[in-house]
Amino acid sequence: MKIGIGILGLGTVGSGVLEIISKQRAIWKESYGFEFNVVLACAKSLATRTHFEGLGYTTTASADEVLEHPDVKIVLELVGGYDLPLKWTKKAFSLGKHVVTANKALIAKHGAELFPLSASANVYFEFEAAVAAGIPIIKSIQESFVGNRISSLSGIINGTCNYILTEMSQKGSAYQDVLEVAQQKGYAEADPTFDVEGIDAAHKLAILASLCSRQFVDFEKMHIEGISQITQADLKFLDSNNCVIKLLGCFQQLDGCLRARVHPAILPKDHLLASVDGVLNAVYLEMDAFGATLQTGAGAGKLPTASGVIGDLVSVGRSIFTGVSNPISMPFYNRKNPAVIESISELETKYYMRFAVKDEAGVLSKITGLLSDSDISVDCIQQPHSEVIGQATIAVLTHIAKESQVETVLSEIAKQDFTLENPHRIRFL
Repeated sequence: MKIGIGILGLGTVGSGVLEIISKQRAIWKESYGFEFNVVLACAKSLATRTHFEGLGYTTTASADEVLEHPDVKIVLELVGGYDLPLKWTKKAFSLGKHVVTANKALIAKHGAELFPLSASANVYFEFEAAVAAGIPIIKSIQESFVGNRISSLSGIINGTCNYILTEMSQKGSAYQDVLEVAQQKGYAEADPTFDVEGIDAAHKLAILASLCSRQFVDFEKMHIEGISQITQADLKFLDSNNCVIKLLGCFQQLDGCLRARVHPAILPKDHLLASVDGVLNAVYLEMDAFGATLQTGAGAGKLPTASGVIGDLVSVGRSIFTGVSNPISMPFYNRKNPAVIESISELETKYYMRFAVKDEAGVLSKITGLLSDSDISVDCIQQPHSEVIGQATIAVLTHIAKESQVETVLSEIAKQDFTLENPHRIRFL
């Protein structure tokens, strides 16, 4: 039996999918009794289409031609972005075609509309590669851990940021220098805003948090903060205190609401996530029955992402072959079932604070006095060497404090005449 597939997008991931299909085609036929026939592939670039036609594939510049082809049973949406993929996915559902995507932005922004549509059409809408590429975190939450209440999740789910922080920490390089190298290596886009400001990670966390809580988590309602303000002074001070910084997506289930946020977080070096370096991704789950578990691996790249797409593709193919059409229902993933997300101002944790101030007598006592007046208890204080004449840097670690108190005192310190830059703070996990 041959199952026809159509591909939208022949970029990095699309080419990786075709590479894996060509290698595994015979094995799947022998093991499962069916094979995939790439009916039609769509790419905007003439050069790309010419290249793949030279490899024996039939291509087109029209997405509609792929969607409307009668032999296409499964559509692979591998373009990315919001609007066009939304249009294509809805059309595929209306034509009774299954969709596999790696598009986290599509799921995070439009999943609440698309999942009910796929259920109505009785077609599969699979998205394993949308979070952490080939790490099977989606299937783990939906299937393997379905007998658990997932109380919390902490994830390194953006390889670009993890690479930048790792290089800064291990090589002592400045943020901007490492970002430029990441762009040269293809880890970061020419405009890296989505990655370095936490938006990409927020898309992914919203998907994971929705699956864990079985409520719709809107990424636009989460606190989102990136890594562009992290400095060598921060990394060196925290290293001396046996800690590291990671950009984390954090989720917790509370009574009556959820915590869901993305921001740089401080981890002790013995935490399981602390040693996940470079472009690797990792997701740490805490559950009532199974306990704690860590899944880690390549979170991006041609073949790792293609691997996640292929896993969904084969799963849908097996269902078509056996005649069992029973897509996993996600009735909770709609805007009629929104999660209540606790304000970041309610968070209570420990903090690291950095102050750039005038190098003059009495400043340190004024800062500690303002912290004390706000009921913020100081754990330790250091004054790293400053190379700027007339300027001092003061680094503070606090005991557990409330975010609203911290925000208030930092605003007050920012107004003082001895303050030279806006105070900087990083939360502990």
